[in-house]
Amino acid sequence: SSAFKMGQKEPAPVNVRIYSDGRTKGQQQGVFSSFVAIVTLTLYTGWIHLLLGLFVASLFSRVALAVLVLIFSTLLLPPKPVLWKAFNESWVFSTWRTYFSFSYLFEENLDHNKRYVFVEFPHGVFPMGPLLGGTLCQAMFPEFDIYSLAASSVFHIPGWRHFIAWLGSKPATSSNFKRLLKKGSVAVIAGGIAEMFMGSKVQEQVMLRSRKGFVRVAVEEGIDGGIVPVFHYGNSQILDFFPQSASRLSRKLRAALGFLTGRWGLPLPRPEPIFMVTGKPITVKKLAKDDPGFEAEVDRVHGLVVSELQAMYDRHKAMYGWQNRPLVIH
Repeated sequence: SSAFKMGQKEPAPVNVRIYSDGRTKGQQQGVFSSFVAIVTLTLYTGWIHLLLGLFVASLFSRVALAVLVLIFSTLLLPPKPVLWKAFNESWVFSTWRTYFSFSYLFEENLDHNKRYVFVEFPHGVFPMGPLLGGTLCQAMFPEFDIYSLAASSVFHIPGWRHFIAWLGSKPATSSNFKRLLKKGSVAVIAGGIAEMFMGSKVQEQVMLRSRKGFVRVAVEEGIDGGIVPVFHYGNSQILDFFPQSASRLSRKLRAALGFLTGRWGLPLPRPEPIFMVTGKPITVKKLAKDDPGFEAEVDRVHGLVVSELQAMYDRHKAMYGWQNRPLVIH
C-alpha cells in the first residue's frame, strides 16, 4: 500500500514514495481542513510578527499590554514534557501535512534497537519539512524515540518555547545533544540560520562543509546506528525572508532578524508539496576526543555525509520534478 496511517506498526516499504495520513497523490484538501491549516499556520509562522504587533498596540492599549504580559509570563513555565506524543498526533498537524501534500521515502529500514543522528536539510526560511516529519515520527518510526535540537534563541520566545519542546526539542548545545542521545535518536538541522538567507529560484543551497559539530558528537558518543542524511524537497520554496542584508548580524546573534513573506504577502507558507527522503546510515567509529585518530575519523565521516547527501538528492530530485534543479553544498 502507498498509504501509511498514524499508528500503523509495520515498517514502511523501501524506496516507495508514501503520502501521509492515508492520502493519495493529488488528493485535494477539504475546505474546513484547509481553513484550519491556513489560520493555524499563519499564527505559528507569523508568531513573531504578532508579538511585535501586540507590543506596538500595548503602547496605546491596556488590553494589549495585559495580553502581552500574559503571553510572556509563560516563559516562567519549564518547557516540558519533551516529546509529548499526544501533541504530535494532534489533528491540526494532520491539516498541516495535507496542506503541504507531505510525503516521504526511506532508502533503508532502520534498526529500532540502534541510535541514529538524523541530519536534515534544508532549514530554509522556516524548517517546516523537519517539523512535519517530527509530527509524524510515531507513524514513520513507531518503535523509536526521536528527539531534536533547535536554536537556543527559539527557547526565549513565548509560545514557540513550549511548542518545540513538546515536539521533542531541546536547545542546540553539545551537552543537550549528548543527553538526548542517551534517551534515543536525535535529529539536527546542521545549516541552521545561515540557510535562511540562501533561498534561490534556480538551485538548492545548503550549509554543510564547515558544519562538523554533529559529526564530532556522533564519533565521541559512538552512535551505533550511524548518521542518516535527510532532505526535504520543497521546503526552501514555501517562504521568503527579508532583508537579506541582515544575514551577517543574524548569524552573529544566532537569531533571525527580519520578516517572513509567503502566500498573499502574509507570513503564511505557500502550499508547496514537501517530500522528505531519509537516506542510508553512515557508520561511525567511536573514538575519544583525545584519541590521535579522532580528527581524521571526524573528517572521514563528514566527507561521507557531504557526498551521500549530494548523491541522495540527485537520486530522488526527478521524482519531485526537480531534475533540472541542482544542489550546491557550501
